[in-house]
Amino acid sequence: QANETGGSSPMELEGAKRAFSYLQSVGLAVVVFISDRHRGIAKWIRESQPGCAHYFDIWHIARSIGKKMLQLGKEKGCEKIADWVKGVRNHLYWCVTSTKEGFQDMITAKWKSFMEHVANKHDNHPSPLFKKCAHDEINNRRWIKIGTLHCLILDMFKTQSILHIDSS
Repeated sequence: QANETGGSSPMELEGAKRAFSYLQSVGLAVVVFISDRHRGIAKWIRESQPGCAHYFDIWHIARSIGKKMLQLGKEKGCEKIADWVKGVRNHLYWCVTSTKEGFQDMITAKWKSFMEHVANKHDNHPSPLFKKCAHDEINNRRWIKIGTLHCLILDMFKTQSILHIDSS
């Protein structure tokens, strides 16, 4: 309960610790753990649970990115960003669900390809792992010109390490 820990955030960490403790007490090794974007849980797993890979829940990541994009889309000169919120969420889900487990570099390459896609560049992407978009012909959209403020702001999403946290 929250009154045991002083609040809901410490309660989440305590819940994770208790879950690990119980599972380990019945002989189960936790090798993969998926949670929301709780930094305390991430730190605890990284420091206290060797051999356990920690992933963030994709829904929480997509929601966070969408919120940031909607906020940026309200800024003068950045209105086009808001047009891509649904697309970036869909792209993130597709990156993760269309790639076999263990191919983190491919997920990352697909994720970074979004920057090329929003600029209407669908082939010759920088990553050798994912050189072109996987979609068929698409209708014209409000593309974001490479090198513009819009693209520079969106660029932060391609460099963030948001897709995976590993305890190693």
